[in-house]
Amino acid sequence: MSTLLSFGEVLIDLLPVGHSGLVHEPIPGGAPANVAVGYAKLGGKSLFAGGISADDHGQLLTNTLVEQGVDVSCLALIPDAATATVLVSLDAQGERSFSFNRQNTADMLYREADFDAIDWSKIDIFHLCSNTFTEKAIFNASLYGAKKAHKEQALVSFDVNLRLSLWQDTRLLSARVEQCFRYTHVLKMSKEEALYLAQERGTSFDEYLAFCIGQGVRLILVTNGPESILCHSAEFSFELPVPKIVATDTTAAGDSFVAGFLYELGSDEGYLAPELLVQKLLNRVKVQTAAEFAIKCGAITCAKKGAFPALPVWSQVQ
Repeated sequence: MSTLLSFGEVLIDLLPVGHSGLVHEPIPGGAPANVAVGYAKLGGKSLFAGGISADDHGQLLTNTLVEQGVDVSCLALIPDAATATVLVSLDAQGERSFSFNRQNTADMLYREADFDAIDWSKIDIFHLCSNTFTEKAIFNASLYGAKKAHKEQALVSFDVNLRLSLWQDTRLLSARVEQCFRYTHVLKMSKEEALYLAQERGTSFDEYLAFCIGQGVRLILVTNGPESILCHSAEFSFELPVPKIVATDTTAAGDSFVAGFLYELGSDEGYLAPELLVQKLLNRVKVQTAAEFAIKCGAITCAKKGAFPALPVWSQVQ
């Protein structure tokens, strides 16, 4: 079984209670933290790296990660910074919108030296997303982590996961995201995100996929809400249907999908070297099997409110 290190923000989601939208419940979340928890709940060995506050919310987040089976030895304690929060609003279809409070919060203060302190010989898969690309210092640290993982031959998974409201200058967005492609093996985007990035580059959707592959990406996974998921590489391209469901909350659906895909890809009995994991991305059957498992994970997650609590265990997916 492969070992995952997920990097980025762990924060407090303020989820609405009832229908008024005036009362909110604090629930641990954050896209890369969701992936770490999702991987652990399925039965994988999972570590999380990121900045963590010493405040009450930070202690809650650390304790919750541990309770969910995530190794927190790669967390960096930032004692004088607060925990990031995000106000989540849900519409009648369970689709969400976000309002972030992330000014100088602990998750933005992880640095290159923190990555150097990690024992990379124990890491098979490294996952990150673009929410730590929004400011120069944390972007440099994030890119350093991706480079480090790639150099150490870990499989690098990158979920674009665009949150435009986090960016003070969206003109920097596409260039920073695309700098990560050369160190990425598995690239996950929503169709909306792919179209946005394609438009920024002045190309079509298909041309943008070709650009990503040309940068070195081995496999692109494009989700599209209730529509089919596209699995695209230099060797093959195919779509897989998703089940028709009534969603309660889609907050962590994409993260659950990523966790499920990486878990199934690395679920061989015994140890599988990271370079062999990368080779699996060239095999259509193995990619399809992992994607079908991931689709089930995402669908199950949509049926329950919250992030960590909604992520499935292995027996639910089976």
